[in-house]
Amino acid sequence: METYDAIVIGSGMGGLTTASLLAQVQGKRVLVLERHFTFGGFTHVFSRKGFTWDVGIHYVGNMGAGRSSRQMMDLVTGHGVDWQPLPDRFDRFIYPEMTFEVPSDVNQYMAELTERFPAERAGIARYFRDIRRIARWLGMEVWSWGAPGYIRVPLRLATINMRTLGALTTQAYLDQTFHDARLKALLTSQWGDYGLTPSASAFGYHAMVVASYFHGAWYPVGGGEALAAAIVPIITRAGGACLVDHTVTEILVEDGRAVGVRAEQHQGKKVIPHEFRAPLVISDAGAAITYGSLLPAHHRGTLAARAQAEEAPWSMVSLYLGLRESPATLGSNGANLWIFPGYDHDALVDTVEKSTLYVSFPSLKDPRATAHTMEVLMPVRYADFAKWRATTWKRRGAEYEAYKAELAEGMISRVEAILPGLRNLIVYQEVATPLTVEEFTGNAGGAIYGMPVSPHRLRAHIGAANTPVKGLLLTGADACMLGIEGAMMGGVFAAAATMGPQGLTRLTRMAADAAVQPARPIDKNPVDTTIPVGVTNS
Repeated sequence: METYDAIVIGSGMGGLTTASLLAQVQGKRVLVLERHFTFGGFTHVFSRKGFTWDVGIHYVGNMGAGRSSRQMMDLVTGHGVDWQPLPDRFDRFIYPEMTFEVPSDVNQYMAELTERFPAERAGIARYFRDIRRIARWLGMEVWSWGAPGYIRVPLRLATINMRTLGALTTQAYLDQTFHDARLKALLTSQWGDYGLTPSASAFGYHAMVVASYFHGAWYPVGGGEALAAAIVPIITRAGGACLVDHTVTEILVEDGRAVGVRAEQHQGKKVIPHEFRAPLVISDAGAAITYGSLLPAHHRGTLAARAQAEEAPWSMVSLYLGLRESPATLGSNGANLWIFPGYDHDALVDTVEKSTLYVSFPSLKDPRATAHTMEVLMPVRYADFAKWRATTWKRRGAEYEAYKAELAEGMISRVEAILPGLRNLIVYQEVATPLTVEEFTGNAGGAIYGMPVSPHRLRAHIGAANTPVKGLLLTGADACMLGIEGAMMGGVFAAAATMGPQGLTRLTRMAADAAVQPARPIDKNPVDTTIPVGVTNS
């Protein structure tokens, strides 16, 4: 048995954020336990034959110099990560008879939409106004769910109208604001960033994602692995430890309080049991797993039911491509492509032949890239892969491999219609399915977004850092919002919860104070992501 000041389950962006802040601000010895063989959760990368791809991070909003999210990110990473801006028009929405490129200036965005749809001028102005105010409200709303009553109750009374608007479905909001079906589709083109089609997502969550890109988009220099590479040493320097290949099997609860975890260390076929103790346990495993599997059965009760009330309907098929030449030879400048065969997003995802495609160009975004790469993502239902659920990675059989090859062929053909000549550049390809996500993350159904961002989640207050179990906190996407920025803020909320009612204010001020540092030129040499001394790679 080993003892620490705090234990963090999972090394995703939320878990690493909380651990970093506890180490820096309170000097805590934090133990981070990761079930995978590498750190980072959805920020980690993998390599094949000299090519490297991110598994989850494709672009991030609000990382411009001086913005509060960038200041917090710099505090969390110890100013160890640089951010490369994407092209000015970072998203390109491609429809059968319409293409629109999203500019990095929100006023330009509004002006171009108004020029394209002059009859919708009033609705467009209202939409952007509502997006701004609902996005501002939602962050404080989620934080308030774990705040003391004397803060929570007055805030809820003062923002009741915002709550009503934010809990509408995105489609309901659009239907009451606009007439043109093409404009409605265009404004929800980024639904793949939050994982629910317009008829199912809450407008509040849609607003937060859309608003995050009002000033452009960024990509971490060195890829997603640069985040864990910067944060892990901060944790270990404070006396903590970060262990991979350690699967937490149970949160220990004594006298109603979390006091540690049981874990299994995997060394090949050998499994070594461990028990770690700490007065504070923070879970980045997601609410459904935390409440439904990790807590002792008699502590689950309605917690598990609430967290599992809605299953994430969508996962992703990811096609990773290694190219012999730069995607720039196909006409790409690094902007993301969103390809839609029609204007009804809900109807498009009924079959893989008509599903949305998202195309990303990591090697054009990262100045440290040493090989040419592309990624193509397609939302799919887990049910299409469920019959192979009992199989394991790389041992799923010929039928599964044939289905993956069929999916890849269809995806390549559709992208090549937009980027002629693509097929001739491909020298390596690999497909990951929801089963891959499920096996490596433990997320049922291959969920990649955390709890669905539905009106139910917003109305029922599902997802907050505080839990009914003393000494247990949630972090990451389920404590705030999905995405890298949302997971980071979930980590901030968890750290703030250990610091009292003024914790969030204190952390925000610390981030702003720490931001007063000279900008560093971007080093184009490959980043050293070797696991630091003091970190066990079992």
